[in-house]
Amino acid sequence: MIYYREKINGFTDTFHNCSVIVLVSQNYNLLQKEAQKISDTIAGPKADDEMRITRYFNREINEKKQDILSSLRTKSFFPGRQIILLSGLSEKDCKIIKEIDAEWQNDDAITIVMMNELSGNSAFKKSVASSTRVNLIIYPKQKIDDEFLMGKLAGEGMNFDGKEILDIITDFAKFTPEAIFEREFEKLVLFKLNDNKPLSVDDFFNIISVNYEINELSLAVALAERNIVELEKGLNAFYSQGKSPIYILQFVFAYFYKLSLIKLHGPNSFDAKREYPFLRSNDLERAKIHAKKWSLDQISRVADALTISDLKLRKYSSLFQRSILTQCFHKILTI
Repeated sequence: MIYYREKINGFTDTFHNCSVIVLVSQNYNLLQKEAQKISDTIAGPKADDEMRITRYFNREINEKKQDILSSLRTKSFFPGRQIILLSGLSEKDCKIIKEIDAEWQNDDAITIVMMNELSGNSAFKKSVASSTRVNLIIYPKQKIDDEFLMGKLAGEGMNFDGKEILDIITDFAKFTPEAIFEREFEKLVLFKLNDNKPLSVDDFFNIISVNYEINELSLAVALAERNIVELEKGLNAFYSQGKSPIYILQFVFAYFYKLSLIKLHGPNSFDAKREYPFLRSNDLERAKIHAKKWSLDQISRVADALTISDLKLRKYSSLFQRSILTQCFHKILTI
């Protein structure tokens, strides 16, 4: 079955009888949250701690197909449903979903797949339209307007100071990736926690990162230029400032994605210009050079490394985060 939804709330009862649940969105943070909700519903909130979730990432999904199929019937020492999580599956590798469904029997592990996008004439989409065991959930890109923002602010119990603040947030959202917009909105929510005053324009400009920070860009540049000395300097500076490793990683991801858009569409294209970070003058000229040096395959491998590290950062305690981030960046230097 195919569903077009913004959230899976109130929609989870049908998942227990599915062989595969496929989530499609360009908003990676949303996919993570939705996959977690589904996993908790099917296997319970302790599934991760009880090692009942098996994860496979990006390129290794195709390489480890037999391991994935074997995992369908692998039993845990703990009672409860098993989950197989496939993160970053590409459309060309969708045939593994059909193979999982063909092998699947009642009480086997349920597979949750996270995908970035499907083409408009996707053969896979057509093939699952009438399936009763494979659910395809497509999350349309949210149209951010006054009505949406008022509902979102109300949902967080926040008042706002006139229409001007709505217009400013809307303009910001138009040229910001969904994942980054959500992160910045969460910063606003935390800022106004236990504050009954309406959200104002000043609040927005005091909290939102409208432009990139110099240090973040310097770190991304050091990676793109494979400059290990500057990279180590940048990392030490970040840790001394107490900045979140996840935030650092997300900025690097955004920068390399920007390079891919420059490479595909040109630096002056609308596709490249609208994506965060918004590069200007010397920074843009340097990014053009980086886009020439890095192939699309290399950038794809960088994205794979960043995705895996992002999941590890969210899974392990803060004691391991510096090591995880450092290892990720050193791996990128060798790509």
